[in-house]
Amino acid sequence: MRHTGTYHLTAASALYAAAVSLALLLPGCGPVQAPESRAAFSQEQEEKTGTVKEPRYTSDTPPADCLLCGDGKGTLLPLYWDQDNIGIISLNTFELSYVGINRYDDDGNLIEEPIRGSATHIMSRGEDGFFTMISEDTGRGFATGFVSFNQDGTLDLKEAASHLCTSCLNRTMEENWSDNPYGVGVINFKTRGIRLFEETVTAFTFGDFYISCDMREPPAGTSEREMDFLIFYCPERYEQ
Repeated sequence: MRHTGTYHLTAASALYAAAVSLALLLPGCGPVQAPESRAAFSQEQEEKTGTVKEPRYTSDTPPADCLLCGDGKGTLLPLYWDQDNIGIISLNTFELSYVGINRYDDDGNLIEEPIRGSATHIMSRGEDGFFTMISEDTGRGFATGFVSFNQDGTLDLKEAASHLCTSCLNRTMEENWSDNPYGVGVINFKTRGIRLFEETVTAFTFGDFYISCDMREPPAGTSEREMDFLIFYCPERYEQ
């Protein structure tokens, strides 16, 4: 059963707003790679001050029905949980396009065998949902693709709250630098984290993956957002 969620904004972090404003005023600033998520920034501030922030967003969805920390009922997510892979996902609908850079068998075991060539698959998520074309080269550990956001280009926080509990909603939103990310992003099946795409972020790391984003100019006469992406599987090379 789908539970309708609501969200409410509370006071934004003044320190974060000041940091973002300063960054925008620096010479030569434009689309850049995000060095870390806002969640990491917030955690660092909490550790320094010894305080815990009130959640910026709240949801009526209980954790048992949350699609991230719950069982993901009614979605494809349970098929991929714990894999060291990612997918392209809409936070509005939780429709998913799988990116299988690492291969797994039906029992969830990693297939560590050489393979040549690449595979391409096209997925459309309904008339108004996002559209993807993804080519995976599992032998070399990368994928290329294209996504057309369609109506999922706009994040609907009420819809997002109907899928996520308060904790997961805040954790997801704090992964972004902007308060107005797109409604489509990347989900990490190993960590159960989601990082939404943003207009001013052209590359970011997410778990063991590096994602490069190249936003296209909207087709003439439209406001439709389209993006090319390049994904590398690049776990840390040396143990700490």
